[in-house]
Amino acid sequence: MNLQSYSKWTYILSFFFILCCKGQKKESSTLSTEQVKDKMEEINFTELFNEGSNITFTPKDLNKNNSEIQNFKSKLNSFESSNPEPYDFELNDLLLLINNETFTNNERFVDSSWLEYFINKYSFSKTIIDSLMNTAITQENFSAVKILNRNYIFSKKQLDHAKSKKEYKDSLKGKLDTEEYYDPAYSKIDEILSFIINAYLKNHIEDSDGYTNLRKDKNASSEVLQKIKSGEHINILDNSGDWFLVETKEGKQGYVHKSRVKAN
Repeated sequence: MNLQSYSKWTYILSFFFILCCKGQKKESSTLSTEQVKDKMEEINFTELFNEGSNITFTPKDLNKNNSEIQNFKSKLNSFESSNPEPYDFELNDLLLLINNETFTNNERFVDSSWLEYFINKYSFSKTIIDSLMNTAITQENFSAVKILNRNYIFSKKQLDHAKSKKEYKDSLKGKLDTEEYYDPAYSKIDEILSFIINAYLKNHIEDSDGYTNLRKDKNASSEVLQKIKSGEHINILDNSGDWFLVETKEGKQGYVHKSRVKAN
């Protein structure tokens, strides 16, 4: 190969090398743009539900040809895509789904079907459900209490909480509490208390062995204080954690694993 031919081939190879480099740069630039776009499209829960929300439509309405609903649906899809697991949620965000209609200064409303939607879609921890239930009682959201009651076991703590709320409501004698902005006219605590009492009285032991052990401490190797027969009613004193503090009809207190307690 003479010098002229060599120079010609060198020029051609250099030209193709430059084109390849430009293509790689363009591809890299495109990828970076897509990554930025994906980042921009991430939706926070508070973009769906927040302190100023007034959402009267339900999950069943998502296919309606309405610009507001379709915009919400688009955001909801983006949110669920980037938050597929229960641990992706913050408790304070979920609390936005609990209405507070007994307070006259409340400006937020979210149809309770959205709480049911997320409860059914995600398997939230018992700790999260307990917090939501306690807030629903405090804010007298009867619809939320009924939704959260699915396989829920009420304890004396929730019962006493509801009784305390009823005593407060009754003490107002129908008058507005101007300091707390609480209006007894919108109270649902009577219905909530009745609902909890009815569920609480159904708490009983259910074990395939025909009985379960009342333990001294919160573990399966702890001392057995008593055997409780299946079907026997028990008073749940504390329903936090995996081991419930209970009291038997004989007046003995101890711990029973939550899997052995049913309310239906």
